[in-house]
Amino acid sequence: MRHMLYSYFGGAGATSGVSLSATGDKYVFAIPFKAKVRKSFIIPQTNASGATGVIVAFDRRLSAGSDTSRGNGDCGALSATASTSYRGKMIYAEPSADITVNEGDEIVCQCISANEEDLGTHAGNTMLAWVGIELEYIPEEPGNNTMMVCAG
Repeated sequence: MRHMLYSYFGGAGATSGVSLSATGDKYVFAIPFKAKVRKSFIIPQTNASGATGVIVAFDRRLSAGSDTSRGNGDCGALSATASTSYRGKMIYAEPSADITVNEGDEIVCQCISANEEDLGTHAGNTMLAWVGIELEYIPEEPGNNTMMVCAG
């Protein structure tokens, strides 16, 4: 059987990734179909320098817009080592267990550890990175999936 993989990328705009110069939620991926999470990743657009790295986690959120039962890095957590050139490289993590997401779930990318010294402004740049997830499609009949509601 052929596995259908889909990758989704997010950023602050058409030409720039999200800023990783401060902690907090950075991007939300709305899930359009039932799938297994295969990989979460960032692709830095600028380099980090200094003594401290960055930690980014991808959390499963079961109800859109609600942090009730929100996971903590369950869709992957990655650490970018300080003083290493990652610009243009994919830094990825795979979930430690099988994670299935359904229509209406969300995956939230959050920066857990940021340090202005190494991820803030340096050499005239702010640390920016594209964030993304890779999903493996799980075929499902809409009538069998309670997370899908036909309204038309």
